[in-house]
Amino acid sequence: MKTIYKSFICPKRHSFTVVYAVALVLQFGVIAGSAQTYTYTYTGNDYTSVFNAPNELQYGIVPYTTSGKITGSITFSAPLGDNYEGNPWATLLSFIFTDGVGPQNIGGTQAGFPYVEAFNFGTDSSGDIVSWNFEVVAFIPSNPAESKGIQTENDSGNVIDSGNLDQSSGIVGEGSVSADPGVWVETVVPEPSVGSLFVSCAALVLALGGSSHRRLGQPGDYQCT
Repeated sequence: MKTIYKSFICPKRHSFTVVYAVALVLQFGVIAGSAQTYTYTYTGNDYTSVFNAPNELQYGIVPYTTSGKITGSITFSAPLGDNYEGNPWATLLSFIFTDGVGPQNIGGTQAGFPYVEAFNFGTDSSGDIVSWNFEVVAFIPSNPAESKGIQTENDSGNVIDSGNLDQSSGIVGEGSVSADPGVWVETVVPEPSVGSLFVSCAALVLALGGSSHRRLGQPGDYQCT
């Protein structure tokens, strides 16, 4: 029984190298399987029209001001592509948007009711977004009940960015800018290079293997009794 106990607690040093190597191979496999993603970041222009109810601050809400704007990003598993027109919900990974007023962010992973009310995009021959209608709503747990809406649109002759806070009594705060669309910028996050990851992992495994030949009794070694 004592021998069995010692074999689990104090294995030979090379067994640690094997464990490290297996862990690195597993990590390598996970990283290498990471897919390339495509993020479209939106930056709107400052509001030119704002409205705030007189009692809005009693709920801890920062009022809308002319220094606020709509900003956010949407990440897809595939690019929208050239001359695209439609609803790319099938490739949606996530989105996050803010109108500059707390609670600020609306985010999620689904493009459907009740949170996403509009989700349409159009691109030019270079794949850049040139027309869109994106509108989301979030329900805020508060007393009285409140919801937040964020919209940015530039299609069919409609051009507007707006954010609002809505209670059962009506809109208590709103900021908007019309006839002045913002811009979208695409960022591609490439899939990690399999070759470079393999070289890095192999070098680390070799380094760990070399360290296993240190004499027992040196700092960091395990000793059995």
